[in-house]
Amino acid sequence: MPPKWRWLLLPLGGWLALMIGAIGWASFNGVMQVTSTNDFCYSCHIGTDTIVEEYQASTHFRNEHGFVATCADCHIPHEFVPKLVTKVKATADVYHQLTGKITLENFESHRPELAQGVWDDMKATDSRECRNCHNPDLWQTSLQSIRAQNSHNPDFWAEKDMTCISCHKGLAHALPQ
Repeated sequence: MPPKWRWLLLPLGGWLALMIGAIGWASFNGVMQVTSTNDFCYSCHIGTDTIVEEYQASTHFRNEHGFVATCADCHIPHEFVPKLVTKVKATADVYHQLTGKITLENFESHRPELAQGVWDDMKATDSRECRNCHNPDLWQTSLQSIRAQNSHNPDFWAEKDMTCISCHKGLAHALPQ
């Protein structure tokens, strides 16, 4: 190859790398988005356990405001790195279903440990996913019951080392047996 053509390969290689990178990034984002939809979650949960039915009966799905909190709103962080970590950890659930550790027949027996894992994660992040929708700074606590007003006092939370999930277990899904 003549020497003058060799220099043309460098910009072409750069453009090719840029195009491959752009396609890779778009594909990655597409997969992240698709795996954060209710339809994706339902593809494993509907008919195999009661999770979807409980969620659809909860105020997170059906309420007077017409606002729907999706599965991802509660179970997947919005921030990139925590979202990626959560998605990688979720592959264990897929693995356990594929290998038969978790099946339709034994789901309820595994439910306490699965729920505890979610609750532990939520406590560790100070219920970050709850706070994506529920902003304590904007609450009108005067419209809440006296018990809720007392419980929603930030000093009370700090003193007891509590967060949203400390009181609100069983809100979108039934508590395990």
